[in-house]
Amino acid sequence: MPTRKRHQVDDLFDTAEAVPDPSERARGMRRYRTARRAVFASVILAPLNVLGLILMFSIVLNGVEATGPGTAQIEATQTGRTQAERSLEQWLAADESVFADAEITSWDGASNIEDVEATEQDIGYQLMTHDFTLRTADGVYYRAAVRTAYSPSKGVKVLSTPTVTPLAPSAAADWEPAEPTEGWGTTTASASATDAISSWAQALASSPNELKLATRDEDPAHVYSTLTGVDVASVSIIQAVSPVSDDGEMDSSTVVATVSVELTDADAEESTGEASTTVQYDVLVRGADTAAPYVTAWGATGSGTGLTDYENAASLDGNVDEPTTSRSGPSDGGGETAEPAPATEGQE
Repeated sequence: MPTRKRHQVDDLFDTAEAVPDPSERARGMRRYRTARRAVFASVILAPLNVLGLILMFSIVLNGVEATGPGTAQIEATQTGRTQAERSLEQWLAADESVFADAEITSWDGASNIEDVEATEQDIGYQLMTHDFTLRTADGVYYRAAVRTAYSPSKGVKVLSTPTVTPLAPSAAADWEPAEPTEGWGTTTASASATDAISSWAQALASSPNELKLATRDEDPAHVYSTLTGVDVASVSIIQAVSPVSDDGEMDSSTVVATVSVELTDADAEESTGEASTTVQYDVLVRGADTAAPYVTAWGATGSGTGLTDYENAASLDGNVDEPTTSRSGPSDGGGETAEPAPATEGQE
């Protein structure tokens, strides 16, 4: 009986030790495509990476720019300040110096700042003048200027001896500038308001408890500080203003007064005569239109229209109380305490 011959290809697959898997070829193609995409991406991203590195190194090397324009300007003007001040001190202390008794009272910043660009022969650097105020033993003030140069690679170099110039003259004697009083009108402090201010001034130089009583501060956590070693000789009112509403009506219950207080040495002997010193305050008076006004706050001259009640108090934990958001407004008309809130159900 004739036999059927097997196909040669079938024989090869039957006898082969390892038969190729079609899926392996597909995986190889996928790896090839992935590698090709990676090559193309690296070619495109490489310049961007280089640019990023350049920017990063630029920020690191020029650290001043990374902190913002304001900080950069402060750091730039501070550069060389120590060297300039040391040079000025040495110059003042030199033998037979006419300014030997003068002292530096302040550093007033830098001026005439100039950048010098680098050339083929020299490096770039920055020039600046450091300004100082001098006070002589006779109480005369001068402006001293020291010129310096700075380079990151070379450091700071003082270029010359100081320049000394007189300060500008004071204002003309006939000029009488006034504090702005928008929303406030000039008034006259009543006799009772004047007495309240005098009582406050006496308490300011006596004891914290008396000062708290004078202000009628009812907060048990509030404490006050007073002047020590002085007595109040006299109190005078320089000017007084009261708030004015939009319709032009003046609120006479609130007065802000600028007062002059004469202080004397509490320990001075009567036989030697008393030395006196005059100080000024702005004070906030509430209930000024009643028979019992009282001072609730005080501050430097010019601060009066911004004073708030009891802002001079400190709490027992040592924190200064936050001032109220409202400015000096109408008073309660006599210092009466607010009515207690109505009791809720279940409370007596």
